[in-house]
Amino acid sequence: MIQRTVAEQQRALYWHRRRLHEREVPRHLLRETDQLMFWLEECLVQRLKIVPGWLMPRLLVLLGQAHPELPRELGHERRPAQVMAFLYRAQEALMEQSVKARKPAKIIRLFR
Repeated sequence: MIQRTVAEQQRALYWHRRRLHEREVPRHLLRETDQLMFWLEECLVQRLKIVPGWLMPRLLVLLGQAHPELPRELGHERRPAQVMAFLYRAQEALMEQSVKARKPAKIIRLFR
């Protein structure tokens, strides 16, 4: 039981210690959605009826960064399949943001 608590605390600290500037870039957020999707798939494989408490705060923060309406629409829903649907919507929004955030490449002159 103590080992499980320690593991949960380590996971929580991992998310907490991530640098802020990484969270703001849509590409980094897309990578994070992949990690969160893995954990949601594990919930389905293990036939958990609700998403674990340590995962929900991070999901809500990511959903809020992807689109401000998503956390409100999610509400108190904690079934893994429904939460995955919201995560897919967040990925869609983040992909659009990623494309819009791209700037033209810097031109490097070969000859002067």
